[in-house]
Amino acid sequence: MLSSAANRIKVLSLKILDLLWFVNELRPCSELEKRKNTLEYYLPKIRDEHERAETLLEIGKIECSMGRNVDAASRFYECLRLFRKTGDRLGVGKTLYCIALLHVERGKIDKAEEALRECMQFAEECNSSWLKASSYELLARILMKRSETDKAAETSLQAFELFSIVGDAEGMSKSLQNACIALLKKGEIEKAIELLDRIREIWVEEDSCNYLLSSLQLASLLLSLGRIGEAKKVLSFEVKCDNERLLAFKKLVEALILAACNRKDEAVALAESGKEDMEKLYPKKDPRHQIAGEVLNAVKYLASLG
Repeated sequence: MLSSAANRIKVLSLKILDLLWFVNELRPCSELEKRKNTLEYYLPKIRDEHERAETLLEIGKIECSMGRNVDAASRFYECLRLFRKTGDRLGVGKTLYCIALLHVERGKIDKAEEALRECMQFAEECNSSWLKASSYELLARILMKRSETDKAAETSLQAFELFSIVGDAEGMSKSLQNACIALLKKGEIEKAIELLDRIREIWVEEDSCNYLLSSLQLASLLLSLGRIGEAKKVLSFEVKCDNERLLAFKKLVEALILAACNRKDEAVALAESGKEDMEKLYPKKDPRHQIAGEVLNAVKYLASLG
C-alpha cells in the first residue's frame, strides 16, 4: 500500500510538471486587463497608422495571454494590414509570428507552419536576431507537436543561442524548456534535469517569479523520480514572488514532498491550503483546479495509512 501511495505521488508530480510548462503570463489577469483597457482607451485617439498597428499588436498579445484567441486574431490581422500599408516589414514579421503562435495555441499546426515560414523570411530580410530566435523557438514547439523530438531539441538549442546573443532571458528560458520537454520524451532524464538547473541559473538574479517557476518544474521532475531529498533542496529558499498561481502550485508540490517524508499532518494542511487557492484562481473544469483535489486526496490517503 505504501508503494501504491509513493507511485501516486510520482504520477501527480508529473501531472503538475505538465501544467507548469509554458506559463504564458506570470502577471495577474487583473493587471493584464488594466493594461488592455488603457491601450483600448487611447486606441481611438491614435491617428498615425503605424502607431495604431503597434498598439493593436500589444493588445493582441495581451488577449492571447488571457486566452481570448478570437479577439487576439482580429487584432493581429488588422495590425498586419496596417504594417503592410505603412511598409514596416519587421512589424509584418512580428505580427506573423504572433499569428503563428496563436495557431499553435489553437492546434492548427498546418496554418501555424505557413505563417511561421513567412515570418522567418521577414526575419532574414530584416536581419532581426530576436525574430529569428523567436521563430526557432516556435518551430521547436511545432516539431514537438509533430513528434519530431530530435529536431525539436536541436532547434530549441539553436533558439537558445540566438536569444543569448540578444540577451533575452525570457526567450532563453523558453528555448531550454522546449529542449527539456523533447529530452523527456526521448527518455534522456538527466540531460533534462541539467537543463532545468541551467534555466534556474538564468533567473536567479533576473526575476524571482520565473526563478520560482523553474524551481517548481525541477522539483516536480525530481519528485516524479522518487528523488525526494533533491526536490526538497530545490525549493528550500525564501520566496519573494507574489504570483498567486505559482504560490498555489508551490503548496501542492511541497505537500507531496512532505507526504513523501512522512510528515503527514503538515502535508494535509498544505494541500488543503493549496486547494483553496486553486479554487479561487481557476474554474472547476480547469485541470489546475482538479489537480489540487487529486493532491489533497493523495496526501489524505497516505496519512490514513498510519
